[in-house]
Amino acid sequence: MKKRLTVIFILFVILALFAAVGMIVFKKFAPSFTQRPMSEQYKIGKEEALLIINGKPVEARGKLVSGVVYVPVEIAAGYMNERIYWDDKEDILCLATSGGLITVNMADSLRYTLGKETKEMSYQALYQDGETTYVAMEFVAQHSRINYSYMQEPNRILVQSDFESSNTFAVLADDIRLRVGPNKKYDYLLELKKAKEVLVDTSSKAENGYQKIFTLEGIEGYVPEEYLTEKMEKAWTTEKQEDIFPQIKMDKKICLGWHQMTGVVGSADLQLKTSQATSLNVISPTWFALSDNKGNISSLASAEYVSAAHAKGMKVWGLVNDFDEKKNNINIKKILGRTSIRTKLINNLVTTALRYNLDGINVDFEKITAKTAPAYLEFLRELVLACHANNIVVSVDDYLPTESSSFYNWAEQGKVVDYVIFMAYDEHYSGSKESGSVSSLPFVKNGVELGLKYIPAERVVVALPFYTRLWKETKKGKLASRPAVYGMSSAESLLQSQGVTSEWDEATGQYYAEYKADNYKYRIWLEEETSLEKKLEVVFDNKAAGAAFWKLGFERPVTWTTIAKYMQKQE
Repeated sequence: MKKRLTVIFILFVILALFAAVGMIVFKKFAPSFTQRPMSEQYKIGKEEALLIINGKPVEARGKLVSGVVYVPVEIAAGYMNERIYWDDKEDILCLATSGGLITVNMADSLRYTLGKETKEMSYQALYQDGETTYVAMEFVAQHSRINYSYMQEPNRILVQSDFESSNTFAVLADDIRLRVGPNKKYDYLLELKKAKEVLVDTSSKAENGYQKIFTLEGIEGYVPEEYLTEKMEKAWTTEKQEDIFPQIKMDKKICLGWHQMTGVVGSADLQLKTSQATSLNVISPTWFALSDNKGNISSLASAEYVSAAHAKGMKVWGLVNDFDEKKNNINIKKILGRTSIRTKLINNLVTTALRYNLDGINVDFEKITAKTAPAYLEFLRELVLACHANNIVVSVDDYLPTESSSFYNWAEQGKVVDYVIFMAYDEHYSGSKESGSVSSLPFVKNGVELGLKYIPAERVVVALPFYTRLWKETKKGKLASRPAVYGMSSAESLLQSQGVTSEWDEATGQYYAEYKADNYKYRIWLEEETSLEKKLEVVFDNKAAGAAFWKLGFERPVTWTTIAKYMQKQE
């Protein structure tokens, strides 16, 4: 009996050991069966909401006030609708649409204006908490091309606004638990069903065989990578149409010439500058400039000039510039950023255009920076709305696209203004640190092709130069001074006086010449009919809306023969 008890005890001990070992092995290899509460995973205040934009969370939080869902206005403008413009000096929200300008005043945000019409709302469109201004999501969704939904536990705002970029989606191969970390030992948040579609976080690599994902309801976590099947690249979709402003379009290809002037001139000067320009159908006199920080403009406009231009069959697009920024102590951010001043500037431009019977306004603001760009774009939108109400064309002058000037937002300009005029010159400009062409053929070709990626061809005009620069270099190849500007005839006369003959340069698509004088080396890339013809080929092979030229008076009579040949081909 004693021996039997001993055997039983030993067996019990062995079983206990097996059980203990089994528990250790189980704990080591078994998954966690603990479901973590959402309130523990997402620690947010009772009146806060997570922001899930295009499937992924952002750092900012939404707010719940009296049952209304709000988001910071900067988030709404940055992620949901770039046309939302918040004037933090006058506490006014502006939203330009093709149907009119929407404005909401913080002091009375239970209503908004659309053009001249006032509309009542059942909620406040704007809400302020400390230094942060919020805008109601219902208001944003009503006036924006977004998909929007609100979900609870946890409170979260789901917005889809990017319908261009591709994302990686996958389908779950089986039922699986969504875990808070990259292995099965982590707690789980949800039980996901087989065939559920999820968004794969491609910015993070798989770890321990687990991949980070986002559910389409905005919850993030990890699942075994092997469960992600049927991967596909696609963009979010929406039934809402993009809001593109209607275009006031010329019935023929544009041939525009800028007429630079420093004083008031009449029909005689117009005749002098355009006597040979038979193809010219738009003339843009440099008449207007920002004159102070109150929305006023200086003007050189002449009714006689306009009448004479119309008699010659030309449209007149008065140019407004910001060139006297330092002279007049101009503060672009203040002028364009403050709603009252921006509105006054626009009204002054439109009133002046109507007074002189102008056909268009040409905006040539070249002092814009990344900080002032949002206000500049808002100015363009509101100017277009005001001009279109009076059948006035709006064109904008831009340099060819470069990475450093992307804040000009060419894509947005191309959806709003009637014509974007790409200035395909100043490849090497007055302040350049090395000699070079003002407008080489590759520079024009690459710039035009890049510009057309942002803006439809029917809204693109390409501006070409009638001028060049003479570069003066030391023996070490450094610039001795700023380059002098020459028109076509004066450049030709210069070379003749030096006994120099230019030679064709295949790389730039221009005639090139150099000579030595006074211990300096002089270099020049000519602008003349052959090079101009090759550039015009680029313009019209890309089906652009037309060509423009800076500036009248720098060309020679035969230049217009070349231009006429290309303009006639477009008829």
